[in-house]
Amino acid sequence: MKKQNYELLTEYMLKLMPTMNKRFFRDDEVFKSEELFPSHIQILLVLSNHKQLTMSQISRQINVINSNLTPLVDKLIKFGYLKRQPYKKDRRVVHISLTPLGKTFVEKHKKYVESLLEEKLSALSDEKVIEFEEHLKAVYDTVIECLGEK
Repeated sequence: MKKQNYELLTEYMLKLMPTMNKRFFRDDEVFKSEELFPSHIQILLVLSNHKQLTMSQISRQINVINSNLTPLVDKLIKFGYLKRQPYKKDRRVVHISLTPLGKTFVEKHKKYVESLLEEKLSALSDEKVIEFEEHLKAVYDTVIECLGEK
């Protein structure tokens, strides 16, 4: 691939990410919660895609070091959203998973974000929304492939 293509890719990525985070979905909208911070919501969302994860796996997924992750997880356990489960084969390993209350919170949060998205896209035609969805999926699939996770 030509250097010019990488320059354009870089330019679009650097434009897209802040636009999506700050203008399309403001953090305070997407991560709105009276009691939780964005990092808490990220943990819940990551765990909603997995049956259970270790602390190290969660820290890699949300890019937070383990020592900073522990108080976040502790708070979510205190609220009843997560539970710790010792691994039977190795007591040093602890799995973290969503509780039914945590699953309910995630579902409510997803519905809230869906309503925000519907509001933002309401000016577009159905065809344009479908096209946008297809492009987002393609971008996501490409990123996952680049990370070697597919």
